[in-house]
Amino acid sequence: MGIFVVDGISWSHSRALLRPSFDRTNVADLSQLEGFMQIFFSKINESPQQPFTHSRVVELQELFQRLTMDSSTNFLFGKPIGALTSKKFTLGNGEMTFDQAFDIAQHGLAMRAPLSSFYWLYNGREFRKACLTARTQAAVYVSHTLKKLSLAEKKAEKEGLDKKYVFLEELAEQTQDPQVLQDQVLSVMLAGRDTTAALLSWTFLCLAKNPEVFKKLRAEISVVVGVDENARLPTQAELRSMQYLRWIIQEVLRLYPPVAINARRALHPTTLPYGGGPDGNSPISIRKGERVAYSTFSLHRRTEVYGPDAQEFRPERWGEEALRKVGWSWLPFNGGPRICIGQQMALTHASYFIARMMQVYKEITLQDSSSVDDAYDTKLVMASGRGVHVLLS
Repeated sequence: MGIFVVDGISWSHSRALLRPSFDRTNVADLSQLEGFMQIFFSKINESPQQPFTHSRVVELQELFQRLTMDSSTNFLFGKPIGALTSKKFTLGNGEMTFDQAFDIAQHGLAMRAPLSSFYWLYNGREFRKACLTARTQAAVYVSHTLKKLSLAEKKAEKEGLDKKYVFLEELAEQTQDPQVLQDQVLSVMLAGRDTTAALLSWTFLCLAKNPEVFKKLRAEISVVVGVDENARLPTQAELRSMQYLRWIIQEVLRLYPPVAINARRALHPTTLPYGGGPDGNSPISIRKGERVAYSTFSLHRRTEVYGPDAQEFRPERWGEEALRKVGWSWLPFNGGPRICIGQQMALTHASYFIARMMQVYKEITLQDSSSVDDAYDTKLVMASGRGVHVLLS
């Protein structure tokens, strides 16, 4: 089983198995992302053009989901599934593509989550078929990878052939158990694909609502890597040097954490230090097996931590002394031993995609003024309930 559904020794083994594949040097290669960005830009250019202007009418959220599906499958499997180019990637029956199956299966998991121990009550035919499709296709990649890592090909690699980094291949160097490989790679995709798409979607929704922030960010990117005809592809070091970009991403993750609600179950009897009693300052007793749910969304908007303007989008707050040691009050990647091991990859990829968009487009505005107020589509990942309908020019 994957890392997110096991505890104890099994979890420790999964964590140790996956951690080396997320080493910083393994996620620093940005060259492959640019190919997906070029397809992404071409899809925007196919969008309707606003009359008498050069602006394109675009729904970015769906495009970002397709972008991150291709970039994540390329990282995990060594090749994209073609979500951006709308190529069908089926089992041969023509009924369901891998990305469609993945979306349906993920929706089903979101429906099962509140049912807790009664998750099995949600088990419809479409959900079962989607799970089978996703697992079967993952098994195809696993089988191909194990064959590729045969002794003959390992010998060829040692003779000097360039080797592209592929997550599944690195994982297969540590275990050749097909079921383990399949479970782990699907778990990583589940954790990383829609969360990054949600971060990108909320970021550009915030930039469209806050033109002064957009201008300030574009000015920073212009200084570091140039924009328009002077633009050059950013390196990871250059992305990390962009302070205002980092503040914007932190602020978006604060207001719109991809995983807005999470839960843990007590392995032993314990207590929470406060939250009980009439004033909320007394300990709370937690019995073994009890489930404790918590809202990251609410935590990130507490005025006692983030000030009276906690509900507002203001990236500059991250440069203020009050947030130098925010600690456990900012948890978009969770914390402690189970902190997200893909955090660096998610931030690097999101930073690259944002920077490239800012290099190409001079303005972004909301297509419909009625979309100023937020709407939430909260399943496993919190997306915008209205999408991200904007004008790009």
